[in-house]
Amino acid sequence: MRGVDLGGFVERHCEVGVSMTKPHMRIGLLAVLLTLSCKQQPPGGAQSSGSDVLEISVTEKGFEPERVQAPAGRLVTLRFTRKVAQTCADAVEVHGDPVRHMLPLNAPVDVKVTAPASGQLAFACPMNMYRGAVVVVAQ
Repeated sequence: MRGVDLGGFVERHCEVGVSMTKPHMRIGLLAVLLTLSCKQQPPGGAQSSGSDVLEISVTEKGFEPERVQAPAGRLVTLRFTRKVAQTCADAVEVHGDPVRHMLPLNAPVDVKVTAPASGQLAFACPMNMYRGAVVVVAQ
């Protein structure tokens, strides 16, 4: 079995006779590479972009609140949290977004949207039984 070419790393940093194919060496090298490749995220990741977070719960009544407000053109994060197991709102579809966002029980799911210039942006469960909207307000 032939080792991975690391541009002379093995020859410069490993003892003679120690193979990079040994499990402990591979794990060590993987740990070093992962550590070097990770970037530290700024605290409050979703809010660091200046976007507003709008909390929406999924209950036995549907989306609560049913309507949330945002200024025209503002990037907002809709944070959906499903709090009941038996509901058709186990996912949410936002008008204009081709993605159906699954809503696991008791786990927040963030959906980033931009409020339209006027009117509202609708969202609903896949069966369209429970509906809500982002309503545009004057700034």
